[in-house]
Amino acid sequence: MVLPLIVFLMVGIIDLARIYTTMLSVESAAREAADYGSFGAQKWNPLTYNVPPDGVVGKMEQRACTAASNLTDFVGSPDSCTNPGFAYQVSPDLGATWGPLDAAWNCNDAERTPNPCWVKTTLTYDFHLLVPLNLNFFGLTLGLPNTLTFQRDSIFPMTDLSGA
Repeated sequence: MVLPLIVFLMVGIIDLARIYTTMLSVESAAREAADYGSFGAQKWNPLTYNVPPDGVVGKMEQRACTAASNLTDFVGSPDSCTNPGFAYQVSPDLGATWGPLDAAWNCNDAERTPNPCWVKTTLTYDFHLLVPLNLNFFGLTLGLPNTLTFQRDSIFPMTDLSGA
C-alpha cells in the first residue's frame, strides 16, 4: 500500500530536479544569445542588423536554440525554435525604453557617449511535468500545474565599440 505513494514521491522529486536543471539551461541559453549580441556594437548597423543570414538577431536566436536544444520539450531546430521562444530588445541606456534597434541611438558608433547600448534577450519555455503535482480539492487546485512556463532574461552592455 505504501509502494504507490513512495513511487509518486520519487517521481515528484525527479520532476523538481528536472525543473531546476531546465531553469538553469534556459537561463544559460538566454545568456549565450545576449552575450553574442553584446560583443561588438558594430554588428548593430541599423540598416543590416536583421538581414539573414548575417544578421545579428538571427545569430543570437541560433545560439539560444543551440544552447537549449538538449531540453526535453524543445521544439524546432538549432537555427530557429519555438520552445523556447526567443525575443530581444535593445536600449540606448540601461533603464531607458526597451525596443527594437532605433538608428537614432547610434549603437554602432564607437564614440557613443556616455554609455553603451544594452541588449536584452528573453527566452520563454513551456515545461511539462512527468507527474502533475496538483490536487483538486472542492474546486481549489493545490500544487503545481501540468505545465510550467519559464521566462528568463539576460542583459548585457554592448562592448568592443571600436570594432578592433
